[in-house]
Amino acid sequence: MRERLCVIKIGSNALLGPDQRLDAAFLHELAGQIADAVRQHWRPVIVSSGAVASGVARLGLSSRPPGLPERQALAAIGQIGLSHAWEQALAAHGLVAAQLLLTHGDFAERERNHNLFATVRALFAFGAIPVINENDPIATRELTVGDNDHLAALVASQFAAAQLILLTDIDGVYDRDPRQDPQARRIPLIPAITASILAAAGGAGAKGRGGMRSKVEGARLAAASGVPTVIAAARTPRVITRALAGEDIGTRVLARGRRVDARRRWLALARRVKGRVHIDAGAAQAILQRGSSLLPAGITRVDGHFHVGDTVAVIAPDGLEIARGLAGIPADELAKICGLRSDRAAALLGHPLPKAAIHRDDLLVLSAHGAANEPRATLSEGGTF
Repeated sequence: MRERLCVIKIGSNALLGPDQRLDAAFLHELAGQIADAVRQHWRPVIVSSGAVASGVARLGLSSRPPGLPERQALAAIGQIGLSHAWEQALAAHGLVAAQLLLTHGDFAERERNHNLFATVRALFAFGAIPVINENDPIATRELTVGDNDHLAALVASQFAAAQLILLTDIDGVYDRDPRQDPQARRIPLIPAITASILAAAGGAGAKGRGGMRSKVEGARLAAASGVPTVIAAARTPRVITRALAGEDIGTRVLARGRRVDARRRWLALARRVKGRVHIDAGAAQAILQRGSSLLPAGITRVDGHFHVGDTVAVIAPDGLEIARGLAGIPADELAKICGLRSDRAAALLGHPLPKAAIHRDDLLVLSAHGAANEPRATLSEGGTF
């Protein structure tokens, strides 16, 4: 049986016990489920939050200081204990832990991306379990991934995982905030993430940078690469085992369709977004339903300063980011020709234009709204490593 890669992210809120310290017994139980996954021919990658929270607990602080240097120092203090806790938990089940601390540059820079891929392959060959966290103590604003939900989605996307599991302290996505409305209902299945689902997802958690919104956004990015996601409560019995078995647990977010090629996954998701182009309803329909390129005529507004070859976000009229792609026209020129046909745009600028503002071969669709009957990815598709 071929082995498939799964990415399992555990949030800070889920890792801490009642005393606000790392819950060693709980990590041991999670490690047992990860050992079960290995026996079921999965290759697990763990993305673990908790370094800053661990540092707060180690120093006996009542709360996280707001300053960046203080947070980075706490991450440096807490990461040692976090790594040791995972090492002990996995070793108790006969598994070897391997620590990887990453920044955005490890994904965005092509050579480092390839080196990361090669290292993880070698770790799997040694039978080790990668335990990944962001390299918080040294990550600058330009290098930071943002949060571990996004980091897990990047790992799942770039490694072509068969499954992403985001574990938190809430048992899935709800139609309303269950902490405020007892009538809120869990959504067991999300075929496609809409603007309304994102808007209802709320803000960050108390002990981390994530929260439900970041998990929904991470699932949306993974779905664009053909990776399905399960968002579930970490302390649900056998949560990892049940999620990998396809049981009705938490909220399952379907993959958008067939897996896209590695180049488009990299240019759209691993690289920093340098700007945004807002488009009209006709252009959105053409991209989503027909897989068309984006022409200047369909653009209504340009935000940011980007050059040819930079990654830009494509924003639909309802405010939802529906695609990312490689800019074929720089921002300053594109802003002058919004809404114009190509011949009029070329006449205004005084030089010929490329075939598209973003060519379809350089475009990754993030939303499935209106897409024409694309087959869904399942656990049995792809994900080998």
